[in-house]
Amino acid sequence: MMFGEVEATLPSEAWVTALLSLEGMGPARFAAITNELSPFEAWARLVEGLPVPKGVVSDERVQKWRIAARKLDVEVRWNAMGSLGISASARGASDYPIRLVNDLEPPPVMYWRGHTMPDAPTVAIVGTRKCTSYGLRVAFELGAALSRAGVSVVSGLALGIDASAHLGSISVDDEEIPGGCWPIAVVGSGLDVIYPRRNRTLWTKIAERGVLFSEAPPGAQPEAWRFPARNRIIAALSDAVIVIESRTQGGSLLTVDEAQLRDVPVGAVPGPILSPSSVGTNQLLADGATPILGVDDVLAMIGHIRPRSVSQPAQSPVSSELLETMGWAPLLFDQICALSEDSPDLVATEVERLVTAGFCVRSGAFIERVR
Repeated sequence: MMFGEVEATLPSEAWVTALLSLEGMGPARFAAITNELSPFEAWARLVEGLPVPKGVVSDERVQKWRIAARKLDVEVRWNAMGSLGISASARGASDYPIRLVNDLEPPPVMYWRGHTMPDAPTVAIVGTRKCTSYGLRVAFELGAALSRAGVSVVSGLALGIDASAHLGSISVDDEEIPGGCWPIAVVGSGLDVIYPRRNRTLWTKIAERGVLFSEAPPGAQPEAWRFPARNRIIAALSDAVIVIESRTQGGSLLTVDEAQLRDVPVGAVPGPILSPSSVGTNQLLADGATPILGVDDVLAMIGHIRPRSVSQPAQSPVSSELLETMGWAPLLFDQICALSEDSPDLVATEVERLVTAGFCVRSGAFIERVR
């Protein structure tokens, strides 16, 4: 079959996918090679050994692309993608996320599994992988509260804060969530390459109840350069970005940078000043980010009114002077006793009550307040 005949049988997304499958073909290189050519024309020139616009790409890299292109059957690859349950939408297609159409760096194609982009308001919850139990609890509860309020939670599905926020969002029963609201994950690998592996179950649940997005074609490995690129999509898809625990550097702060480039408001959850996991978030607050003390602060940021039909879960009643005395830093039992006027026996009983009620957790010898 001649090239022209093959072109007629396949959509534009198939040729975009073929180009993006070439090693080292990131967004900038793709833009350079397709600036004057259609994806099909660029692919045909690679196969036939004709010159292609390449920007700053080396001749050696282009030669590797030519060799790989001659070995790849575009039609077979495209059909295989469909059998994996992965859809692709090129920019301009009706099911391409409208929030990305006029973005500063719109992906040429978005791959997705599950639902398409919801019509609901969207809020990204991001943070460090090396988070504390306090951060995990806040992310979980905020993710659940936003879902109940009809807001879709966006994250990168990383370990730590990202995963906890989405665990919270899917912990809410469907009948508690307004229609048209479901979780959104933007990952840094092909949608058939689960990363990190520990999130396999969560990955599957998001695909079932919400939508998984990626700009990487099927089979793409989680290379380091893909994650900073992925962060721009998280920011672009969101009405606000909320950071829960961040160190002085990391992906969550890169997402903040991308949000600020797009005039997306940024909020941060305050944390203990002695916690390394809260240095970045506390600095964001000092720099003018919106303080987030609960879901109502987030809803106010995006101008969203909670649906009246959505009932709020009852809060567990607790009255404990010890809880207030402990503060938010992890403490040894002896340190808690030193802060309290009660006997160690009474302190031990109260600590057990707080742990059972979910207001404190144990981490080795330490006891930490999480609510």
